[in-house]
Amino acid sequence: MVFLVYSLFTAVLGQNGLYARKHLEAERLQLVENLRALERSNVEFLRTKESLMYDHDALSVYARQLGYGRQDEEFIRIMGLSVAINAGMPVGQVQYAATPVYVPDKTIKIIALLFGLAILIFFITMDFLAYKTGD
Repeated sequence: MVFLVYSLFTAVLGQNGLYARKHLEAERLQLVENLRALERSNVEFLRTKESLMYDHDALSVYARQLGYGRQDEEFIRIMGLSVAINAGMPVGQVQYAATPVYVPDKTIKIIALLFGLAILIFFITMDFLAYKTGD
């Protein structure tokens, strides 16, 4: 019985159990989603780079939106107006691998042992009561 309880707890809450695997799968899906967002951002940055390398008018517009001007120009810049290109574009999020949540094997062994002892005490008590009543 102790072995059965130990096996059940290990399969569900152990280091390689269902709970830990579910945690790792959720983390993997989050990383895949982050990778896709980074790939989309990269494509957009490459398009912008190509546009700026070969189209001088696009370069001029982009420079103006960043606050640059041409030589011998004077202009007034109002602070607080966010008109820069790609100002709100997400570039992905840094993800840190977290240790999966699981119950250590030593704890599972202790729980299984206590559970087995509780069942043993229950059966001994039932035998004692049956012997005392004369069944």
